[in-house]
Amino acid sequence: MESLLQVCEDTEKKLGRQLQENEVEFLQWMYKRYEEEKGEIYEYSKV
Repeated sequence: MESLLQVCEDTEKKLGRQLQENEVEFLQWMYKRYEEEKGEIYEYSKV
């Protein structure tokens, strides 16, 4: 997946405007969950 910064920039480009604070917070939360789940999947694949 892209970096959080790239996700935010891509989203702004698609929307044609800057993100609102709550939208940035949501993307940060979503990205954090993605990273956490990616780590869990990696751990499971090592077993």
